[in-house]
Amino acid sequence: MQKKDTYRALAAAAMLALSACGGDNSYQAPPQAAPPAPTPVASTITIDFTKGIDGWAAGVADYTDGTEPTETGAGWSKLAPPVGGMGYYLISHNNSDDVFTYTKRQFTGLVPNAKYTVTFEMSYATNAATGCFGVGGARGESIYMVAAATTDEPKLVKQSDGRYRLNFDHGDQAESGKQGKVLGTQGIEGLDCGGTEFAKATRKSGEAIAFTADKDGKFWIVLGTDSAFEGTNDLYLLGAVANVKPQ
Repeated sequence: MQKKDTYRALAAAAMLALSACGGDNSYQAPPQAAPPAPTPVASTITIDFTKGIDGWAAGVADYTDGTEPTETGAGWSKLAPPVGGMGYYLISHNNSDDVFTYTKRQFTGLVPNAKYTVTFEMSYATNAATGCFGVGGARGESIYMVAAATTDEPKLVKQSDGRYRLNFDHGDQAESGKQGKVLGTQGIEGLDCGGTEFAKATRKSGEAIAFTADKDGKFWIVLGTDSAFEGTNDLYLLGAVANVKPQ
């Protein structure tokens, strides 16, 4: 009888021990490690304005109250012979000594929060010749082709000096900025100063722009002209190539 009582006591103690230790046989798997982030790779973005301008938005900057550019406009338009075809038409009248005429678009497909560099080349059509005259400078030599890359959407911000500039450093006329680089001047040698004929040209720079993709792997590209020519300038952007590389 005493042995049975002893066995019962031991069994009860064992049950209590199992209960205290979670004896319901439940199992919790250890937390899984997050998958490794994708490795950034080099890529090429080809922009072809001869096929359309969907997603692009044009604007002007680098002016003050009272010197806003006039005759501004943008659209997908047919080029005159001998160039022909379609292009992204931009026009503005510089009423001071500076106007940045541009178009912007957001691109995706990069690794979120990864660091990159990008270099640009840009093709366009213009009737601006070299070796001519103009107020504030000639159209050929005083209008600069600019390409830029930035994480945040480009927006106008009024500066302490009263100028309305974009919210990143795209440079100032002939001087490149941290996020924008001068690819060259607009003028094409061999055209006449009367502007009677358009021709194609390509400008490029090997000077890389460093930027960081946002949390969704996106960034912005800006293409345009920075002008010291005090008058009306129009041109057709035909396309661009952005060579993106991981840092």
